[in-house]
Amino acid sequence: MKVTIYVDEKNEFLQNKINSLLSEFKNLEIDFLDGKDKKDYSETDVFLGISMTREELEKANRLKQIFVPYTGLNNFPQDELLQRKINIEGTHVKAKYVAEKALSLLLATMGKVVIYDSDMRKGSWNLENRRKWESFFDRKVGLVGVGHIGQEFIKLVRGFTTNFSTIDRGKKIENISNYYSSFKELAENTEVLIVSLPLNSSTKNIIDREVLENFEGYIVNVGRGKVIEEKSFYSLLKSKKIKGAGIDVWYNYPSTGGPCNPSKYPFHELSNVVMSPHTGTDNCENKWSYFNDAFSKLRKYIHENID
Repeated sequence: MKVTIYVDEKNEFLQNKINSLLSEFKNLEIDFLDGKDKKDYSETDVFLGISMTREELEKANRLKQIFVPYTGLNNFPQDELLQRKINIEGTHVKAKYVAEKALSLLLATMGKVVIYDSDMRKGSWNLENRRKWESFFDRKVGLVGVGHIGQEFIKLVRGFTTNFSTIDRGKKIENISNYYSSFKELAENTEVLIVSLPLNSSTKNIIDREVLENFEGYIVNVGRGKVIEEKSFYSLLKSKKIKGAGIDVWYNYPSTGGPCNPSKYPFHELSNVVMSPHTGTDNCENKWSYFNDAFSKLRKYIHENID
């Protein structure tokens, strides 16, 4: 069996993981690649890595399984993988931290933390025109995505509210009592929307203008930026039709170390937006938990399938 490991940059931690597998499985071959190496997956049976293009997949004729050391799978050609019946599996061990990031963005947005901080740094207490902040207690929360992150968010905020809603998918979900037939209906009946959907062909722009125009509260997005239609999101935030947003995931990402605006629209000019540079899993604690989980799944797969 041949396994290919592909990461941004090689390091001692990952090399030790690889050495452990090689010492345990004598008939195992592992290619360890990073961004400096030429990528050739034509002999690869199992892949653990951060991304793969359609062109790379086309040449991976022996590929049977992919393990991704992250939650999102949007750096892989998911439709083509489905057609070829190649299984792809991410990891959700940091879902609780993403939920925590969602809560921090929500409280910062509703609590006008950034606005107050900015004023105070200028010496302004804004006593005559003080902006009132809003409480999260007893709010009606709509969950756009009730997977690992959504469930962790519910557990985290039950001291604030127990009123949780989502879309009716034909099954009951623990701790959720309200179900609606569409995202538009969900938006009409909630005050806070927590978005944690992955990005794929079926979720892109799923929160469109019709949905957004029927919502008047606060949105937090810790899923993927393009799940929410960009132009409408900006324009309705600018007009204050949507009260505010905490955003950790975006539409544009830097290809180099230089400056990069996260959208073609100036979200950064809006006082009702709290911005974060996709840091939901970049906490100091459990730094290697994603890779530990991915390698654990890889080891189990090798044990069950190696000759």
